Parts: sequence; structure tokens; C-alpha cells
Amino acid sequence: MKFLDHAVETLAAKVRTDPSGAKSLAHVCAVVPTAQSGRRLRLALARRFGALVPPLVKTPLGLLLDEDDPTLAGRTDEIAAFAEALGTKDGDRRVALEQARQLADIRAVLLPKAIAFADVADVLKVDFPDEAERWRQLADVETRYLAALARRGKRDRIEALKEEGRRKKEEGKGKREEGKSEDGFSSLCSGDGNGFSEVLRFDDFQNSSLLTSSLLTSSPFLLPVSQVFSCATPADEAARVADYFAAVKPGEAYPALCIADPALFPEIETAFKARGLTICNPAKTRLVTSSLGHLVRQVVELQRTQSYAVFSAFIRGGDARRWLCDELRLSDEDMTAALVDLDNRQAEFLPEKIDDIAPKTEKKLRAIFEFVKVQLRKKGLRALLGSIFKSRTLDEADPGDREFAAAAEIVSALLSECGDDRDLLALRLDEATYSLESEADDAILTDGWMELPFVEADEIVIAGFQEGCVPESVVGHPFLPDSLRRRLGLPDNAFKEARDRAILRLVVGARAADAVKVLFHSIDAKGDVVKPSRLLFETDDDADLVARVRAYYGAHAGTPEGSAADLPKGWKLHLPVPPAFRELAKISPTRLDGYLRCPFTYYLRDKEVLGDKRMDDRAEELQSWEYGNLAHEALEAFGLLDLKDATDAATIRAFLEERVDAQLAARFGTSVPAIVWMQGESVKRRLGHFAVRQAARRAEGWRIVAVERKLELSYAFARPDGSQGATRFHGKCDRIDFNERTGDW
Repeated sequence: MKFLDHAVETLAAKVRTDPSGAKSLAHVCAVVPTAQSGRRLRLALARRFGALVPPLVKTPLGLLLDEDDPTLAGRTDEIAAFAEALGTKDGDRRVALEQARQLADIRAVLLPKAIAFADVADVLKVDFPDEAERWRQLADVETRYLAALARRGKRDRIEALKEEGRRKKEEGKGKREEGKSEDGFSSLCSGDGNGFSEVLRFDDFQNSSLLTSSLLTSSPFLLPVSQVFSCATPADEAARVADYFAAVKPGEAYPALCIADPALFPEIETAFKARGLTICNPAKTRLVTSSLGHLVRQVVELQRTQSYAVFSAFIRGGDARRWLCDELRLSDEDMTAALVDLDNRQAEFLPEKIDDIAPKTEKKLRAIFEFVKVQLRKKGLRALLGSIFKSRTLDEADPGDREFAAAAEIVSALLSECGDDRDLLALRLDEATYSLESEADDAILTDGWMELPFVEADEIVIAGFQEGCVPESVVGHPFLPDSLRRRLGLPDNAFKEARDRAILRLVVGARAADAVKVLFHSIDAKGDVVKPSRLLFETDDDADLVARVRAYYGAHAGTPEGSAADLPKGWKLHLPVPPAFRELAKISPTRLDGYLRCPFTYYLRDKEVLGDKRMDDRAEELQSWEYGNLAHEALEAFGLLDLKDATDAATIRAFLEERVDAQLAARFGTSVPAIVWMQGESVKRRLGHFAVRQAARRAEGWRIVAVERKLELSYAFARPDGSQGATRFHGKCDRIDFNERTGDW
């Protein structure tokens, strides 16, 4: 039996008929792990009973506290109050805010058990006096924090839980051991005092009665190797998931999609869009991933730091570019020309702040600088955003506009909460989230790991099955290590592993053997190596374990690249489509490597496809291959002269440095851009190391026989018409040496 069916059956046994004859579960409070699982539970009840007064459905924290209570401190209030309690050290408010954020995070972990910093100190004072002293110091900060909250007219959430617990205790509703902190859940879930007489918990999968059923105890929950798919990068994994859903035939139901690693959602969303599919994450999405959130963060950063890098990115954004064109009466061509001018000047001056480059510009580019600086100085953030978006109209049917409206609501709330504190606003923008329900009938809703037991679908695809996500784990927390969490009665890593193992058992055991497919990737978006979940290796069969290791670590990972941001339609390129077949007469190793890395960018650089439309919009800066050619040309010239037999490193180095300078002068004249000059110095430093090695090699008897020797191979292939063709694979051997003493090549 599926866990959701079990929950519905359990609630069905509690249904009453009220005086009007209606079926009702109004006397029941159902506790679920997440808001999305609650939505799925209510939908399942509606399908089962039709007309039914539903139960009160709450998450554990939502049951403990009324999060809509305006007197309770919110996240912004907590961080601001902690920052006030800490004070500003060395005049850097951002440091104080970051420390305040960390303390607020610690209290959020302690909140469900209503444990304050002072309570932790009391728990540790006997066995760990040194650690208790550290928590006692935190308790002193906590006292100042509570006073700061009171001055803001807010109540602390942990104190509110304790106060409610004391009230319940006085009423004889709760019984606890003397000397222990109040347990928020136990104290507030005791029954009719909350308007309901029964509390049913569906958030504890580890202790679910389903786990003792014969179905699950007799069926293995370890997934077959054939149902686990190892991918190289997040993009590879997203493409594989999207291909699987795109292959579903019309009229057939889509599988359920669980994304265990939330960071994978943007990649999967992009891959689904490319295949004409729509997915929606009903859970909370980070504000800065939206176009509005990204722009607001740029504006805040500009007001705080006057950073040139932020300014350069800001004026290239679609909304900011449109705003500047409207306000300054610039055409698209004018704006493009100004950006090219900006890039060239940036390469020359390497500015850090706006004022490092603004006085050195002219005409339209100067007008852009001056206009933005005036707007940043004279207008508040709300007024400035109003100016940028004053001409934008929203269409409720447009998904992009609906996302904008949802993000705008959160931005407006943050502006009200933070006031003129730009540092606090910048911090809150980075961690704020928004929710957006999809209105598309064909949208595929995604679920997180904790919602998985509440999925009705017979088939499930689980993406992001990485270690650290499943099972969820915390490693090396500076204040709340795993051992202390266990001592305080908080969920520790062992509990989370058992919980996640139980979820996997519930999901797999209630479905056909091939109904659950799991995917993970080897390299994350930052280029770091990630591991598959340990739950995929839980077998006592050594041969099976070896097979799993070989299968899961067999994917070859290339260089990960993040998803490109969505741009306005006017910015989209109209590129010619590469021909279905074009005979490849020859190709070099470098071009072949480029094709293998990304066929799309290979064609963008192919002259036969794009002709003269090939353009590089970057500033005057040496590309990686040009940088390499500086060294190649100098080394080739060295290998063709009698100087190649020199054994003096200083002489070799002087010649190579002269050749590099000559190449730069030939291309740029006497005015070499600063960034190119730095690249040239880097090449010369590398060649200096080469000179030492080369002198030593010559002394050992090695002599340069040839440099840049052309080599070629030919490979046959069949044309579409069946005839035979050949492709020449050509390249150069950088250098060939012969040892006069040993006869080695």
C-alpha cells in the first residue's frame, strides 16, 4: 500500500457526520512534513469523499506557531535584532549581519524543541564546562537580542513557544520531567485546546506502521542497477530526465518527478522548456533566481558599493537596457555601440568603481553613466524600481508575468521590513524565497524528497540522488555538531539517514520493481565532485557491490557549464541552421575537441556556417588560444635558430621575452591594453621557467631536431549516398628532440 493511501484510510476511519449530515474531519489535525505534501493529502481526500469538511492540515512548525501572527518576529526582525545585540565591529555592519544570520539559523534549528541558548548551556555545564561557557556567552547575546526585539515591538518565537507551554502546563494539559526544556510539539498538540480533539502525524516515516507490513518487510528496497542512471553533470542529468518525460506518449500519464537536490531545478526546468514541456516547483524558489530579484540585488549592490562590475552587468539586463533607452532616447544600435565602447575602455583602465571610468567616457556612454549615478543618488530603491518598470504591463496568463508579480510581492515586503538598511536588504535578498502555483493544465509538478511518500503516481523519477541530499546530513557545524543535536533531542544524521531509508523503502516497496528510476550526477555546477547516495550501495553481496560501483562511477564528466539566463525576445539570435550533411574535408585536434565539448558553440565559430556573421563581442583581450600562441610562436622561433643549443638560461629567457614583446607590439602598437599586457607578462613568466628546464635538457644531451612539424592522418567514412569519403585529421607536433648521448628520441 502506498503511504498516501495509508494516510487516507487512517483519516477515513475518523470521519464523523455533523448535525447537518455532512461528512467531517474538522475535529482532526493532520501533521505533514511540508506544505506540498499537505496539498496532496487534501486532494486525495477530495477524490475519495467528494464533499467533506477537511481536517486541519499543518506542518510541525505551522502547528506550533501562528506564522501569520504580526506580533511574532520574522526572519528580518531576528537578524536585525541580533545585529543590534552584537554591535558593529570595526565599522563593518556587513560582518555583524552575517554573524547575526548565523545565530538566527542556530535558533531556527532549536525552535521546534523550544530550546534557548541558555538551555543548551545548562545541558552542557556538567559534562562539557568549556563548551557550556561558550553557550553562556551566546546566552548573553541572546538576552540583548530579546531586548532589541522588544524595542521593535516583536515577540521571539522560542519564547512564544515556552510561554504557551507554561500556559498548558498550568492548565494541566502537559506533563514533563522536571528540569528539562519545554518540548514545543508535545506542549501544543495536546488536543481540544487547539480546536481539534485528535492529532494524527503523517510526518514520521521512520516509525510508520507501514514499515512493519508484510509487503515491505519481504520486499527489498534496494534499487536494481538497471533503474539507477549515472550522469556526468547537472546538464546531462537534466537532459536525460527531460528526454524521459518527452518520450511519454499522448494520452499516457506522466510519471511523478521528485528533485531531491533543489539546486538541480533550474537545469531541469531549462531542459524541459527546450522540449516543449512545462514544469512547476510549488515549493519556495529563491528570489534572486528570478529576473526581478536579480535586478533588485544589482541595484542594491550599486547603491552600497558603486561597483563597476555590477554596473556593467546591470545596464546589459533586458529591463535596465529598455529603461535606459526610453529615458535617454537611445536606439538599440546606440546602446550596442555604447556597450562596445564600455568594454574597450574597461580593458584599458580595469576599473573597480564607477568613478574610476565614468570621467574617461564621452557622448552616449557618458550620458548613461551620469543618468544611472543620479538615479542611484536621488531616488529611493522603491522609487527607482517604479521608474524602471513603469511601462511594464502584466498579463495574468503569461507565466513570466505571474512569476514577476510573485517576486514583486516579496520584494515589496522586504523593502518595508528593511527600510533604509541596504546591508540588511542585500542579505535578505540572497536568502528570500517566493512561491508560484502553475495555472497550466499540462504543467508537471515537481516534489521534494520529503513529499515523495505523498505521491499517488505509479511511476516515479527521482533526480539529484546525491550524498548529502539523500540522506540529508550536516557535517562539522561549528555550534551544533551531530553529537550535540542528539543530546538535545534534535534530529541528528543517524535519524535523518533512518528517515530517508524509510522513505525509500515506502516508495519502492509500494510499486512495481521497475517503477522507480533514480538519477544523479558526478560533477556539480561549481566543478566539484559529488557522490551518489550511500543508500544505493546497501547490499551484502560483494559481487553486487562491485557491479554497482562500476556502474555508478562509470560516467565521464566534462566541464560543467551553468544554464544560460533567459533573455528578452528582442535579444534572441537568429542563427542559420547547420546543414544536415556537409562533407568534412579536414579538422584539427583543437577544433575536434571544441566539437566534442559543445557542437553548438563549434558551429557558432564555423566560418562555413556563419560566414562573416562570426563575431566576438568581448573587449580587446587575448583568448585562450591567442594566449597560447604567444608562447608557441616564441618557442618556434627559438627552435629554428642556433640559439636552440644554448645552455645559458638567462640568454634563452631574454630571447623569448623579446619575441613576446614583439608580437604584442605588432598587434597593438605602443598602446597595449592593460589586461593584454598582464597576459603577456604571464606568458613571459612561464617562458622563464621553460628557459631553466631547456638549458638543463641541452646539458643532458637533448637537441631540438624539429618544431611545429606538420602531421596528418586520413580516416574513411561513408556518405549518405553510400559512396566513400575521407577526412584528414591534421595537426602539428610541437617539438621533436634527439638525445645525442643515448640515441633516444
